[in-house]
Amino acid sequence: MRDLLKLLPLVILFILVFIYREPITEYIVEKIIFSKEIYIEEPNQYALDYDFEYIKTTDDFIADNRQEILNIIYTSLNNGYDNFYFYCHYEECQEDVSDITEPENLITISNYIHPYNAYRRVYVSTNSFDKVEIRIEKSYTKDNINSINQKLDQIIKEIITDDMSDKEKITVFHNYIIDNTVYDSNYLETNLNDIDNPSHKALGPLFFGRALCGGYADVMAIFLNRLNIPNYRISSSDHIWNFVYLDNNWYHLDLTWDDPVTDSGVNMRLDTFLLITTEQLENLNTNYHIYNKTIYPEAK
Repeated sequence: MRDLLKLLPLVILFILVFIYREPITEYIVEKIIFSKEIYIEEPNQYALDYDFEYIKTTDDFIADNRQEILNIIYTSLNNGYDNFYFYCHYEECQEDVSDITEPENLITISNYIHPYNAYRRVYVSTNSFDKVEIRIEKSYTKDNINSINQKLDQIIKEIITDDMSDKEKITVFHNYIIDNTVYDSNYLETNLNDIDNPSHKALGPLFFGRALCGGYADVMAIFLNRLNIPNYRISSSDHIWNFVYLDNNWYHLDLTWDDPVTDSGVNMRLDTFLLITTEQLENLNTNYHIYNKTIYPEAK
């Protein structure tokens, strides 16, 4: 009998724990797990310090809603992290994480960051305590970046002078890339989904003389960031181009469409899409420049 009495407190404790298991679990998650400090690394040298309407930099890595997840992933990509984690603190968290990290959605975040910090592949894992871990495989290797930077140093020395305005510098670089690049229409017809093809990146126009829209947009974005000119890329369903903040206004800039493929094979340069307003872009009615203005609100 005495032994049974000794066990009674344990039995009562077990029953109470079972009855109140949900609030106890919630308390542990909130007070112990979420109270842990999340170490936020310093950004790398290619992190951009621009303010955008759609997405913001954050130092709070505990998400209470979808927008905060967007901000956390943007901050981590923009800062150049290879690995990072955060916690979710609401019921639909894992559904939102799964949706946001789908390629067609994740690319909209990547459009706001420096191409050197953009992803090639993203690996996502979650656990039962709503901890989300993300590993990034970058699009550009360190060797790629070194080669591109050296090539840009050479080009800038050849074509850019200190007395040029920013608009003149952009125009001169726009012309240089188009004059030395052809649209990679052969690759477009054979293997568009090969993400490792240099035509998708700045390597194409700088070293191979050919590019797809991703290559044109990346090389211009890298150049604009060298000049500290705010910019991001805009994606439609099957195209990407640059959006540039210049002289207190935003302008579209599309090297791809200014480098048309001709029947004769002659390399032609246009300036139709060189720093134009959204109204001008829409009046051109290309059907390739239809984009979500909720995601790119500066381009309304």
